[in-house]
Amino acid sequence: MNKISVSIPGCNGRMGKTLLKLILESSKYEIASATCLPNEDEVGFDIGIFAGKDKMNREITAEPMLLFQNSDVLIDFTVPEATMFHAKQCYDNSMSIVIGTTGLSKTQEKELLSFSKKIPVVYSANFSIGVTLLSKLVSNATKTLGLDWDIEVLEMHHKQKVDSPSGTALLLGKSAADARHQELSNVKSSLRDGLVGKRKADEIGFAVLRGGDVVGEHSVFFCNSGERIELAHKATDRSIFAYGALRASYWAATANPGLYSLADVLENGG
Repeated sequence: MNKISVSIPGCNGRMGKTLLKLILESSKYEIASATCLPNEDEVGFDIGIFAGKDKMNREITAEPMLLFQNSDVLIDFTVPEATMFHAKQCYDNSMSIVIGTTGLSKTQEKELLSFSKKIPVVYSANFSIGVTLLSKLVSNATKTLGLDWDIEVLEMHHKQKVDSPSGTALLLGKSAADARHQELSNVKSSLRDGLVGKRKADEIGFAVLRGGDVVGEHSVFFCNSGERIELAHKATDRSIFAYGALRASYWAATANPGLYSLADVLENGG
């Protein structure tokens, strides 16, 4: 496939800037448009210079509708409300979208499903290849161990993160719940404080840590009498998520309509 054009909303954020840098370093991608909010200092900056590369005579703009012109795919790591606006515009413009935004509601996820009837939507709480493998390992371990083992998920992120538990922690919890043929919402426990009583046999517990500049650490514990199994992933560089999102975008640019995860992309040759 030829080079694909990518649009990046929120390009002045941590993930947005990383994506710009990687796109400019690659022969597989080109930047169609990069935006930020109207009141932000980066409006008018040259995209290349902003990303730490050579000047490219194309500016960061505050006009969101430019994201949907002359672009094959949009990569979104913004906030839920902005993500849904971008997804609707991609739907209207028959354009692929890759979404790494966390904290979407069930209603918003259902809306994404409706958009995917017309366009490719790749939606994942985590675009790390390693976390995708971890999710599969959690599922396999849960099926092998059965219902006698307690499952606990521990996650830690930087102090600026606003949602809790993290989307990745919930993704891992869902992998375990699905393997047990359960709905995560029915067995999820994340509010342990005070005299809460003993642990329920089938619950999946979540514990959250926040501090410093931790990129992302996740551990899933399988506990039984006399032994414990721990599956873990630690991210030390934010670029791993950008690499995964770009890999997904290259695949999504020519994919059939549908709602996909990163695991779907990898399993289908992405």
